[in-house]
Amino acid sequence: MTETEKIIRRVKAYAPMDEQEIYAEWVGAFLRGKKRARMLLGQRYYENRGDILQRAKFVIGADGRKAPDTETPASRIAHGFVRKLVDQKAQYLFGRPFTIRCENRAFSEALDALFDARLRAVMRGLCKEAVNKGIAWLQAWPEDGEVKFRKIPSEELLPVWADRDHRELEAALRLCPVVVYEGRRKERKLRVQLWDRKGVREYWYEAGRLVPDGPPKPHITLDGEGMLLEKLPFIPFKYNEEELPLIQFVKPLIDDYDWLKSEDADNLGETSGALMVLQNYDGTDLGEFRENLARYRAVKVSDGGGLEIKEQPVHTADVMQHLQQDRKDIYETGRGVDTQSEKFGAASGVALKFLYADLDLDCAGIEGSFAEGFGEMVRLTGLFYSLMGRGDFAEEKAEIILNRDIIISESDAVEQCAGSAGLLSRRTVLENHPWVVNVEEELDRLRAEAGKKEDTEDEPEGHGGRTVGSGACADPERPAAV
Repeated sequence: MTETEKIIRRVKAYAPMDEQEIYAEWVGAFLRGKKRARMLLGQRYYENRGDILQRAKFVIGADGRKAPDTETPASRIAHGFVRKLVDQKAQYLFGRPFTIRCENRAFSEALDALFDARLRAVMRGLCKEAVNKGIAWLQAWPEDGEVKFRKIPSEELLPVWADRDHRELEAALRLCPVVVYEGRRKERKLRVQLWDRKGVREYWYEAGRLVPDGPPKPHITLDGEGMLLEKLPFIPFKYNEEELPLIQFVKPLIDDYDWLKSEDADNLGETSGALMVLQNYDGTDLGEFRENLARYRAVKVSDGGGLEIKEQPVHTADVMQHLQQDRKDIYETGRGVDTQSEKFGAASGVALKFLYADLDLDCAGIEGSFAEGFGEMVRLTGLFYSLMGRGDFAEEKAEIILNRDIIISESDAVEQCAGSAGLLSRRTVLENHPWVVNVEEELDRLRAEAGKKEDTEDEPEGHGGRTVGSGACADPERPAAV
């Protein structure tokens, strides 16, 4: 290296980084960082691929060093606690259709049509993503007269927050792993989309640098016209304020449960839990002894020798007690409901609510955290519908209410709803009635039935009606007396 090259390198080392270099540094730090690693860990445990699957046994070799033990069994029993806890929360919150409150009837109907079964499934998946990874992302855009939403894998989006509370996005780096073929050679590359208020710029991430690929693009395109949005169309949904995944709290307990269960399976599965004591063995090595014992059910010893077998009891009761405590701690720390608990089957009423207390508390936090994201979904929907000419909804407000799918006593709920008639509005009673799926449809049916009843009451006697004698029931097969 020449002296000039040394000077140039030294100057570059102390020169301030430009925006592109800063973003490249952030992408590299995110790819190597603990936050993304926790996201992948949460997803791995959700797929029941815990650390227990890497379990191996070791022995001390002749040289005194630890070496893998390939002779004795090493069970690898993974338990899907994370999957059950995550699915419980998602189903509890998103198992039933949403209730949408909106004063504008046209906008309310548009939202009802938008939040169909497909979008509810997306939202349920979004809840799983948030619990597994601490935060989930939803992207919105207009297309063919409709508003589209899709879930973005959390490990593929790097947010650049404008505030410490992580509420407003200044920019977003969308990481898109792609497979590129150069001739017959397959190569994996990382494409990066930088979303900010200037638009969308695309890069290739190569050797720690961002290499530009094409001119900037608008945020959205409608009827061939590109548009920039005041706020980026990426909506965050957080599991908690700290954006920590569920696995952060339950991993040590699950690992302990998996290891103890696997170790116990090994102890029970071995041919014998006994310790053999040899005296004056007339053989060359222990391998030959084991082979003779397995093949001939006998061993050869010298004078005064013998074989003593000392039984080693398997402490199954102690193991089960420890596993039961681990299981209890997993559901308590993970804030879920253990359906195998002895209390679950006999619980009803207040006792059932008590069993669901932890799950309800955790889901209340999720619902509160998701409320801001729901508000942004409504805002973007109103904006995009207005831009597409489907109605002036840009300033309209709406509230999305989650109907939790808790196991309840239907008879108690129906009785409480009936007792609340006259004290609460009809809409509130219907929203809490266990048999009502869609409140608006039920209100329309009640209005229709009320209208028919009024028409019947206003109809004069003798014109299509039938006179029935006092205290008697009319026989449908005989004409009524006139």
